[in-house]
Amino acid sequence: MVGKWTKFDNHGRAVDVIAIKQSNLDDREVDEDGHPTVPTEAALVKALMKQGCRNVASLREVRFFDCDRPKWRLYLEYYRYGTLHDLIKTYKARKERDDRDERIPEAFVWQAFNDFAQACYHMKVLRLDSIGARSPRGDHFVLHLDLKGENVLLGDAPGSSKYMPYPTLKVADWGMAEYTSLDDDRNSKKWKNYGTIVWMPPNADKWETHNSGMQEQRDSGRYGESWDRPILGNRNAPFSMKHVVWQIGANIYGLMTTDMHNKHIDEMVKKAEGLEHTMRKNGYSALMGYRSRYYSSELTSLVEDCLRVDPSRRPNPYELVKRTQDGLARYTQRYQQTGEYSKLRV
Repeated sequence: MVGKWTKFDNHGRAVDVIAIKQSNLDDREVDEDGHPTVPTEAALVKALMKQGCRNVASLREVRFFDCDRPKWRLYLEYYRYGTLHDLIKTYKARKERDDRDERIPEAFVWQAFNDFAQACYHMKVLRLDSIGARSPRGDHFVLHLDLKGENVLLGDAPGSSKYMPYPTLKVADWGMAEYTSLDDDRNSKKWKNYGTIVWMPPNADKWETHNSGMQEQRDSGRYGESWDRPILGNRNAPFSMKHVVWQIGANIYGLMTTDMHNKHIDEMVKKAEGLEHTMRKNGYSALMGYRSRYYSSELTSLVEDCLRVDPSRRPNPYELVKRTQDGLARYTQRYQQTGEYSKLRV
């Protein structure tokens, strides 16, 4: 449950606004003696903030309420521009109402892509020492597991002339997030039912059509199992940061196509499973050579790479940062030289 709280001064003017997220205590938030510990969500967000990640929804405070039904409250920064989902909805509605094919500006798409890439990088290199916890040995990283438009907020523009004055992406709702590694026994078997199915990469799920043709159900981890070259491994193969990269690509594709619920990619992925040889010739791309009349080939190529069915062919977090910085550069350079940029309707 998330609510909005506004503080007013003696003259009735709003002086502060916060978002309050309340959740009941669950099994992940108690120690061996049954005592409550800091929620994983709060610990990860605090650690990301301490590490310097500016693309996470800021957490102000955490409080525990020991009542009949023990609960946690997270006091979060409120972001007035809504979510990425709301932005897509706005453009989609304008298109349908005015019969105009107005698109979200490519300059904003690149800046949003770079915001996602920066968050992905911080998730990859996160260590818990900054919040007084001991980081486990080995290569640990953060999986969000529910990275979709509704969970990405639009904050104020960055206070730097290096960027255009577009809203900054703030990844929110880390309630399903996990700090894990490729050697973690829980990864990925325990998390198959986490998140929103249509936003998951194909190595996380498969859909099957019932005989009636009316319903579909998920069959976790069996996508491509009957292929001549089953590249996705066994059904419980661990999720890597390439899981995050897929979801980032899906969000950016949604911005470019005003697809609010990831339906098109989901349909393409399901169709592609029966086209192994064709997909292999296209580098395991379910989009089979993505091109757009409205966006550059550099942008469509990077989105397609993020959405390759074979995780090994997706860019890693470091490559994603570099390629989004390169794509963004010509827009930021023009803005710095002329002050010009395409306006965004929020």
